Amino acid sequence: MHTAVALTLTSTVSYALGLLRDKIFAYQFGASSELDIYNAAFVIPDLFLALLVTGALSAAFVPIFSRLAHHDKQRSILYTNQILTFCLMLLMVFAGVFALILPQLVDFLVPGFDPAQKLEYIRVTRLMLISPFIFTVSNTFGNILVTTKDFLWYGLSPILYNLGIIIGIFFFAPHYGVIGLVMGTILGALFHLAIRLPSIVRYGYRPRLILTFDAELRKTLLRMAPNMVQIGVWQLSLWWFVRLASQLGDGSVTIYSFARNFQSLPVSLIGIATALAAFGELSRIAAREDFEGFKKVVKEKSLIIVGYTTLAAIALAIVSRPLVAILLGGGKFDAAAVAATAALLTVYTLAIPFESMVHLLARAHYALHNTLRPALIQISTIALAMGLSWYFLDEIGLYAIPVGFASGLVLQSALLTGSLVQVVRKS
Repeated sequence: MHTAVALTLTSTVSYALGLLRDKIFAYQFGASSELDIYNAAFVIPDLFLALLVTGALSAAFVPIFSRLAHHDKQRSILYTNQILTFCLMLLMVFAGVFALILPQLVDFLVPGFDPAQKLEYIRVTRLMLISPFIFTVSNTFGNILVTTKDFLWYGLSPILYNLGIIIGIFFFAPHYGVIGLVMGTILGALFHLAIRLPSIVRYGYRPRLILTFDAELRKTLLRMAPNMVQIGVWQLSLWWFVRLASQLGDGSVTIYSFARNFQSLPVSLIGIATALAAFGELSRIAAREDFEGFKKVVKEKSLIIVGYTTLAAIALAIVSRPLVAILLGGGKFDAAAVAATAALLTVYTLAIPFESMVHLLARAHYALHNTLRPALIQISTIALAMGLSWYFLDEIGLYAIPVGFASGLVLQSALLTGSLVQVVRKS
Protein backbone atom coordinates (compact mmCIF):
# COMPACT_ATOMS: atom_id res chain seq x y z
CA MET A 1 0.00 0.00 0.00
CA HIS A 2 1.54 3.29 -1.06
CA THR A 3 -1.31 5.76 -0.56
CA ALA A 4 -3.24 7.55 2.17
CA VAL A 5 -5.45 4.43 2.29
CA ALA A 6 -2.64 2.53 4.04
CA LEU A 7 -2.32 5.30 6.62
CA THR A 8 -6.06 5.46 7.15
CA LEU A 9 -6.40 1.68 7.56
CA THR A 10 -3.46 1.34 9.93
CA SER A 11 -4.57 4.43 11.85
CA THR A 12 -8.01 2.88 12.22
CA VAL A 13 -6.54 -0.29 13.71
CA SER A 14 -4.24 1.79 15.92
CA TYR A 15 -7.13 3.82 17.22
CA ALA A 16 -9.18 0.69 17.82
CA LEU A 17 -6.35 -0.56 20.02
CA GLY A 18 -6.10 2.90 21.55
CA LEU A 19 -9.78 2.78 22.47
CA LEU A 20 -9.29 -0.69 23.93
CA ARG A 21 -6.31 0.69 25.88
CA ASP A 22 -8.42 3.56 27.23
CA LYS A 23 -11.27 1.16 28.08
CA ILE A 24 -8.88 -0.93 30.15
CA PHE A 25 -7.41 2.19 31.76
CA ALA A 26 -10.89 3.44 32.68
CA TYR A 27 -12.06 0.06 33.98
CA GLN A 28 -8.94 -0.61 36.05
CA PHE A 29 -8.17 2.88 37.34
CA GLY A 30 -11.26 5.08 36.76
CA ALA A 31 -10.92 8.87 36.85
CA SER A 32 -8.26 8.56 39.53
CA SER A 33 -5.21 10.47 40.74
CA GLU A 34 -3.06 7.49 39.70
CA LEU A 35 -4.11 7.83 36.07
CA ASP A 36 -3.81 11.62 36.36
CA ILE A 37 -0.14 11.18 37.23
CA TYR A 38 0.48 8.83 34.30
CA ASN A 39 -1.19 11.18 31.81
CA ALA A 40 0.61 14.24 33.19
CA ALA A 41 3.98 12.46 33.02
CA PHE A 42 3.75 12.29 29.21
CA VAL A 43 3.80 16.05 28.72
CA ILE A 44 7.47 16.99 29.15
CA PRO A 45 8.94 13.92 27.38
CA ASP A 46 6.54 14.63 24.50
CA LEU A 47 7.72 18.24 24.52
CA PHE A 48 11.36 17.20 24.07
CA LEU A 49 10.46 14.71 21.36
CA ALA A 50 8.30 17.18 19.47
CA LEU A 51 10.92 19.93 19.64
CA LEU A 52 13.58 17.74 18.06
CA VAL A 53 11.79 15.26 15.83
CA THR A 54 8.03 14.87 15.58
CA GLY A 55 7.26 18.21 13.99
CA ALA A 56 10.39 20.32 13.84
CA LEU A 57 12.68 17.81 12.14
CA SER A 58 10.07 16.52 9.70
CA ALA A 59 9.50 20.02 8.37
CA ALA A 60 13.15 20.24 7.30
CA PHE A 61 14.13 16.58 6.95
CA VAL A 62 11.66 15.34 4.33
CA PRO A 63 12.35 17.96 1.61
CA ILE A 64 16.14 17.76 2.08
CA PHE A 65 16.22 13.95 2.32
CA SER A 66 14.01 13.70 -0.79
CA ARG A 67 16.43 15.83 -2.80
CA LEU A 68 19.50 13.94 -1.58
CA ALA A 69 17.90 10.53 -2.15
CA HIS A 70 16.99 11.52 -5.70
CA HIS A 71 20.61 12.36 -6.58
CA ASP A 72 22.74 10.27 -4.21
CA LYS A 73 21.31 7.50 -2.02
CA GLN A 74 24.48 7.14 0.07
CA ARG A 75 24.50 10.86 0.77
CA SER A 76 20.94 10.60 2.09
CA ILE A 77 22.04 7.82 4.48
CA LEU A 78 24.98 9.92 5.66
CA TYR A 79 22.61 12.83 6.21
CA THR A 80 20.27 10.61 8.29
CA ASN A 81 23.14 9.59 10.56
CA GLN A 82 24.18 13.22 10.98
CA ILE A 83 20.65 14.14 12.03
CA LEU A 84 20.34 11.25 14.46
CA THR A 85 23.70 12.00 16.04
CA PHE A 86 22.81 15.65 16.55
CA CYS A 87 19.28 15.00 17.86
CA LEU A 88 20.24 12.24 20.28
CA MET A 89 23.10 14.26 21.75
CA LEU A 90 20.88 17.30 22.19
CA LEU A 91 18.12 15.19 23.72
CA MET A 92 20.60 13.68 26.17
CA VAL A 93 21.52 17.14 27.45
CA PHE A 94 17.93 18.41 27.73
CA ALA A 95 16.53 15.24 29.33
CA GLY A 96 19.44 14.92 31.75
CA VAL A 97 19.18 18.49 33.00
CA PHE A 98 15.40 18.31 33.29
CA ALA A 99 15.53 15.05 35.28
CA LEU A 100 17.90 16.71 37.78
CA ILE A 101 15.88 19.90 38.31
CA LEU A 102 12.40 18.33 38.16
CA PRO A 103 11.88 18.48 41.95
CA GLN A 104 12.33 22.26 41.79
CA LEU A 105 9.80 22.55 38.93
CA VAL A 106 7.06 20.19 40.11
CA ASP A 107 5.04 22.84 41.98
CA PHE A 108 4.87 24.90 38.80
CA LEU A 109 4.20 22.00 36.43
CA VAL A 110 1.34 20.35 38.36
CA PRO A 111 0.25 22.81 41.06
CA GLY A 112 -3.00 20.98 41.78
CA PHE A 113 -1.34 17.70 42.82
CA ASP A 114 -0.90 16.97 46.53
CA PRO A 115 2.63 16.26 47.94
CA ALA A 116 2.34 12.47 47.53
CA GLN A 117 1.14 12.85 43.94
CA LYS A 118 4.00 15.23 43.17
CA LEU A 119 6.60 12.75 44.44
CA GLU A 120 5.10 9.99 42.28
CA TYR A 121 4.90 12.39 39.32
CA ILE A 122 8.66 13.07 39.61
CA ARG A 123 9.48 9.35 39.67
CA VAL A 124 7.19 8.47 36.76
CA THR A 125 8.27 11.42 34.59
CA ARG A 126 11.97 10.61 35.02
CA LEU A 127 11.37 7.07 33.77
CA MET A 128 9.19 8.33 30.93
CA LEU A 129 12.16 10.37 29.66
CA ILE A 130 13.57 7.12 28.20
CA SER A 131 10.88 6.99 25.52
CA PRO A 132 11.92 10.13 23.55
CA PHE A 133 15.29 8.54 22.74
CA ILE A 134 13.56 5.54 21.14
CA PHE A 135 11.03 7.70 19.32
CA THR A 136 13.76 10.01 18.01
CA VAL A 137 15.21 7.10 16.05
CA SER A 138 11.85 5.62 15.09
CA ASN A 139 10.34 8.92 13.90
CA THR A 140 13.44 9.78 11.87
CA PHE A 141 13.09 6.41 10.17
CA GLY A 142 9.39 7.18 9.74
CA ASN A 143 10.26 10.33 7.79
CA ILE A 144 12.33 8.17 5.44
CA LEU A 145 9.37 5.80 4.98
CA VAL A 146 7.14 8.77 4.11
CA THR A 147 9.66 9.84 1.48
CA THR A 148 9.91 6.34 0.02
CA LYS A 149 6.10 5.91 0.24
CA ASP A 150 6.32 2.88 2.54
CA PHE A 151 3.16 3.98 4.29
CA LEU A 152 2.15 0.52 5.49
CA TRP A 153 5.24 0.05 7.67
CA TYR A 154 4.97 3.65 8.79
CA GLY A 155 1.38 3.12 9.87
CA LEU A 156 1.94 -0.20 11.66
CA SER A 157 4.17 1.43 14.29
CA PRO A 158 1.37 3.10 16.32
CA ILE A 159 -0.50 -0.20 16.39
CA LEU A 160 2.41 -1.94 18.05
CA TYR A 161 2.95 1.02 20.38
CA ASN A 162 -0.58 0.66 21.74
CA LEU A 163 -0.08 -3.09 21.99
CA GLY A 164 2.96 -2.51 24.20
CA ILE A 165 0.96 -0.24 26.52
CA ILE A 166 -1.82 -2.85 26.78
CA ILE A 167 0.77 -5.49 27.69
CA GLY A 168 2.01 -3.13 30.39
CA ILE A 169 -1.49 -2.75 31.85
CA PHE A 170 -2.04 -6.51 32.15
CA PHE A 171 1.43 -7.82 32.96
CA PHE A 172 3.39 -4.99 34.63
CA ALA A 173 0.85 -2.69 36.31
CA PRO A 174 -0.54 -5.37 38.69
CA HIS A 175 2.96 -5.74 40.17
CA TYR A 176 4.44 -2.24 39.81
CA GLY A 177 1.45 0.13 39.64
CA VAL A 178 1.98 3.31 37.63
CA ILE A 179 5.61 2.33 37.04
CA GLY A 180 4.29 -0.79 35.28
CA LEU A 181 2.34 1.48 32.93
CA VAL A 182 5.57 3.29 32.12
CA MET A 183 7.30 -0.05 31.45
CA GLY A 184 4.53 -0.91 28.98
CA THR A 185 4.92 2.50 27.32
CA ILE A 186 8.65 1.95 26.82
CA LEU A 187 8.00 -1.55 25.49
CA GLY A 188 5.52 -0.06 23.02
CA ALA A 189 8.12 2.48 21.92
CA LEU A 190 10.55 -0.35 21.19
CA PHE A 191 7.85 -2.11 19.15
CA HIS A 192 7.24 1.18 17.31
CA LEU A 193 10.90 1.25 16.24
CA ALA A 194 11.30 -2.47 15.54
CA ILE A 195 8.61 -2.69 12.83
CA ARG A 196 10.30 0.09 10.84
CA LEU A 197 13.80 -1.36 10.95
CA PRO A 198 13.49 -3.98 8.17
CA SER A 199 12.43 -1.40 5.54
CA ILE A 200 15.17 0.99 6.64
CA VAL A 201 17.80 -1.75 6.46
CA ARG A 202 16.58 -2.73 2.99
CA TYR A 203 16.92 0.91 1.95
CA GLY A 204 20.61 0.59 2.82
CA TYR A 205 20.77 2.39 6.14
CA ARG A 206 23.51 1.46 8.62
CA PRO A 207 23.99 3.36 11.89
CA ARG A 208 27.09 5.52 12.32
CA LEU A 209 28.11 8.26 14.73
CA ILE A 210 28.81 11.31 12.54
CA LEU A 211 29.76 14.64 14.08
CA THR A 212 30.42 16.45 10.79
CA PHE A 213 28.71 19.83 10.60
CA ASP A 214 28.26 20.52 6.90
CA ALA A 215 26.04 22.67 4.69
CA GLU A 216 23.11 20.21 4.69
CA LEU A 217 23.02 19.98 8.47
CA ARG A 218 23.32 23.76 8.77
CA LYS A 219 20.43 24.17 6.32
CA THR A 220 18.37 21.67 8.31
CA LEU A 221 18.95 23.51 11.57
CA LEU A 222 18.04 26.85 10.04
CA ARG A 223 14.77 25.41 8.71
CA MET A 224 14.09 23.59 11.96
CA ALA A 225 14.50 26.66 14.15
CA PRO A 226 11.15 28.36 13.44
CA ASN A 227 9.26 25.09 13.63
CA MET A 228 11.03 24.10 16.87
CA VAL A 229 9.58 27.22 18.42
CA GLN A 230 6.19 26.48 16.84
CA ILE A 231 6.04 22.87 18.02
CA GLY A 232 7.46 23.85 21.39
CA VAL A 233 4.63 26.33 21.92
CA TRP A 234 2.09 23.69 20.83
CA GLN A 235 3.45 21.24 23.41
CA LEU A 236 3.51 23.98 26.04
CA SER A 237 -0.18 24.51 25.36
CA LEU A 238 -0.83 20.81 26.01
CA TRP A 239 1.09 21.10 29.28
CA TRP A 240 -0.89 24.26 30.07
CA PHE A 241 -4.16 22.37 29.64
CA VAL A 242 -2.92 19.58 31.94
CA ARG A 243 -1.81 22.23 34.44
CA LEU A 244 -5.27 23.82 34.41
CA ALA A 245 -6.98 20.44 34.72
CA SER A 246 -4.77 19.48 37.68
CA GLN A 247 -6.33 22.37 39.62
CA LEU A 248 -9.89 21.07 39.20
CA GLY A 249 -9.79 17.98 41.42
CA ASP A 250 -8.88 14.29 41.11
CA GLY A 251 -9.80 12.76 37.77
CA SER A 252 -9.89 16.04 35.84
CA VAL A 253 -6.63 15.34 33.99
CA THR A 254 -7.89 11.87 33.08
CA ILE A 255 -11.29 13.16 31.84
CA TYR A 256 -9.51 15.81 29.78
CA SER A 257 -7.12 13.20 28.33
CA PHE A 258 -9.91 10.78 27.40
CA ALA A 259 -11.97 13.52 25.72
CA ARG A 260 -8.94 14.71 23.80
CA ASN A 261 -8.19 11.14 22.66
CA PHE A 262 -11.70 10.77 21.22
CA GLN A 263 -11.51 14.18 19.55
CA SER A 264 -8.16 13.37 17.94
CA LEU A 265 -9.54 10.23 16.25
CA PRO A 266 -11.02 11.89 13.12
CA VAL A 267 -8.14 14.38 13.07
CA SER A 268 -5.65 11.53 12.79
CA LEU A 269 -7.68 9.21 10.55
CA ILE A 270 -8.62 11.92 8.06
CA GLY A 271 -6.69 15.15 8.61
CA ILE A 272 -3.21 13.95 9.48
CA ALA A 273 -3.34 10.89 7.19
CA THR A 274 -4.38 13.02 4.21
CA ALA A 275 -1.89 15.80 4.98
CA LEU A 276 0.97 13.37 5.53
CA ALA A 277 0.29 11.50 2.29
CA ALA A 278 0.10 14.84 0.45
CA PHE A 279 3.33 16.18 1.95
CA GLY A 280 5.68 14.09 -0.16
CA GLU A 281 3.66 14.86 -3.30
CA LEU A 282 3.63 18.59 -2.54
CA SER A 283 7.39 18.54 -1.89
CA ARG A 284 8.05 16.91 -5.26
CA ILE A 285 5.70 19.32 -7.10
CA ALA A 286 7.31 22.29 -5.39
CA ALA A 287 10.77 21.03 -6.38
CA ARG A 288 9.60 21.08 -10.03
CA GLU A 289 8.19 24.61 -9.48
CA ASP A 290 4.80 23.47 -10.77
CA PHE A 291 2.80 25.93 -8.68
CA GLU A 292 -0.47 25.44 -10.56
CA GLY A 293 -0.22 21.74 -9.79
CA PHE A 294 0.66 22.64 -6.19
CA LYS A 295 -2.49 24.75 -5.76
CA LYS A 296 -4.61 22.02 -7.33
CA VAL A 297 -3.40 19.38 -4.87
CA VAL A 298 -3.90 21.69 -1.87
CA LYS A 299 -7.47 22.49 -2.97
CA GLU A 300 -8.33 18.83 -3.57
CA LYS A 301 -6.97 17.72 -0.21
CA SER A 302 -8.62 20.67 1.57
CA LEU A 303 -12.05 19.67 0.26
CA ILE A 304 -11.52 16.09 1.37
CA ILE A 305 -10.38 17.11 4.84
CA VAL A 306 -13.05 19.75 5.48
CA GLY A 307 -15.89 17.61 4.13
CA TYR A 308 -15.12 14.40 5.96
CA THR A 309 -13.96 15.92 9.26
CA THR A 310 -17.04 18.15 9.49
CA LEU A 311 -19.29 15.12 9.10
CA ALA A 312 -17.17 13.22 11.62
CA ALA A 313 -17.38 16.09 14.12
CA ILE A 314 -21.18 16.26 13.88
CA ALA A 315 -21.51 12.49 14.25
CA LEU A 316 -19.13 12.40 17.22
CA ALA A 317 -21.03 15.18 18.99
CA ILE A 318 -24.34 13.35 18.52
CA VAL A 319 -23.12 9.98 19.82
CA SER A 320 -20.69 11.25 22.45
CA ARG A 321 -22.69 10.08 25.48
CA PRO A 322 -23.45 6.50 24.37
CA LEU A 323 -19.99 6.20 22.80
CA VAL A 324 -18.17 7.13 26.00
CA ALA A 325 -20.51 4.93 28.04
CA ILE A 326 -19.83 1.91 25.83
CA LEU A 327 -16.11 2.41 25.36
CA LEU A 328 -15.11 3.68 28.80
CA GLY A 329 -17.99 3.00 31.17
CA GLY A 330 -17.83 0.24 33.75
CA GLY A 331 -15.51 -0.80 36.52
CA LYS A 332 -14.12 2.24 38.32
CA PHE A 333 -15.23 4.65 35.58
CA ASP A 334 -18.66 5.55 36.98
CA ALA A 335 -21.69 7.33 35.46
CA ALA A 336 -20.50 10.76 36.63
CA ALA A 337 -17.15 10.29 34.88
CA VAL A 338 -18.92 9.12 31.71
CA ALA A 339 -21.19 12.18 31.71
CA ALA A 340 -18.28 14.59 32.32
CA THR A 341 -16.14 13.05 29.57
CA ALA A 342 -19.01 13.03 27.03
CA ALA A 343 -19.92 16.65 27.74
CA LEU A 344 -16.31 17.77 27.36
CA LEU A 345 -15.98 15.77 24.14
CA THR A 346 -19.06 17.45 22.66
CA VAL A 347 -17.42 20.86 23.06
CA TYR A 348 -14.10 19.49 21.77
CA THR A 349 -15.65 18.39 18.45
CA LEU A 350 -15.83 22.05 17.39
CA ALA A 351 -12.07 21.97 16.83
CA ILE A 352 -11.93 18.86 14.60
CA PRO A 353 -12.19 20.39 11.07
CA PHE A 354 -9.90 23.31 11.93
CA GLU A 355 -7.20 21.20 13.58
CA SER A 356 -7.28 18.84 10.59
CA MET A 357 -6.83 21.68 8.10
CA VAL A 358 -3.92 23.12 10.06
CA HIS A 359 -1.91 19.94 9.41
CA LEU A 360 -2.33 20.24 5.64
CA LEU A 361 -1.74 24.00 5.48
CA ALA A 362 1.40 23.82 7.60
CA ARG A 363 2.87 20.99 5.51
CA ALA A 364 2.09 22.91 2.33
CA HIS A 365 4.27 25.73 3.71
CA TYR A 366 7.03 23.23 4.57
CA ALA A 367 6.97 21.82 1.02
CA LEU A 368 7.73 25.36 -0.19
CA HIS A 369 10.64 25.50 2.30
CA ASN A 370 8.83 28.09 4.39
CA THR A 371 8.76 27.27 8.10
CA LEU A 372 8.80 30.80 9.52
CA ARG A 373 5.26 31.87 8.58
CA PRO A 374 3.42 28.86 10.05
CA ALA A 375 5.60 29.10 13.16
CA LEU A 376 4.69 32.74 13.80
CA ILE A 377 1.02 32.08 13.11
CA GLN A 378 0.86 29.08 15.41
CA ILE A 379 2.71 30.83 18.23
CA SER A 380 0.29 33.75 18.23
CA THR A 381 -2.86 31.64 17.98
CA ILE A 382 -1.75 29.15 20.64
CA ALA A 383 -1.04 32.05 22.97
CA LEU A 384 -4.64 33.14 22.36
CA ALA A 385 -5.92 29.61 23.13
CA MET A 386 -3.94 29.44 26.37
CA GLY A 387 -5.10 32.88 27.43
CA LEU A 388 -8.76 32.15 26.74
CA SER A 389 -8.65 28.81 28.59
CA TRP A 390 -7.15 30.50 31.64
CA TYR A 391 -9.62 33.40 31.49
CA PHE A 392 -12.68 31.15 31.40
CA LEU A 393 -11.41 28.48 33.85
CA ASP A 394 -13.14 29.86 36.96
CA GLU A 395 -16.35 30.51 35.02
CA ILE A 396 -16.85 27.27 33.05
CA GLY A 397 -14.28 24.92 34.59
CA LEU A 398 -12.90 22.13 32.41
CA TYR A 399 -14.90 23.37 29.39
CA ALA A 400 -12.52 26.34 29.21
CA ILE A 401 -9.89 24.03 27.67
CA PRO A 402 -11.78 22.97 24.49
CA VAL A 403 -13.27 26.46 24.11
CA GLY A 404 -9.81 28.07 24.12
CA PHE A 405 -8.39 25.27 21.97
CA ALA A 406 -11.06 25.57 19.26
CA SER A 407 -10.90 29.38 19.20
CA GLY A 408 -7.17 29.33 18.57
CA LEU A 409 -7.47 26.76 15.78
CA VAL A 410 -10.19 28.69 13.95
CA LEU A 411 -7.94 31.74 13.76
CA GLN A 412 -4.88 29.64 12.95
CA SER A 413 -6.48 27.89 9.97
CA ALA A 414 -7.70 31.22 8.57
CA LEU A 415 -4.29 32.87 8.90
CA LEU A 416 -2.46 29.86 7.40
CA THR A 417 -4.79 29.90 4.40
CA GLY A 418 -4.09 33.57 3.72
CA SER A 419 -0.36 33.05 4.24
CA LEU A 420 -0.20 30.11 1.81
CA VAL A 421 -1.92 32.13 -0.92
CA GLN A 422 0.75 34.81 -0.53
CA VAL A 423 3.66 32.34 -0.47
CA VAL A 424 2.50 30.54 -3.63
CA ARG A 425 1.89 33.86 -5.40
CA LYS A 426 5.46 35.02 -4.62
CA SER A 427 7.05 31.68 -5.64
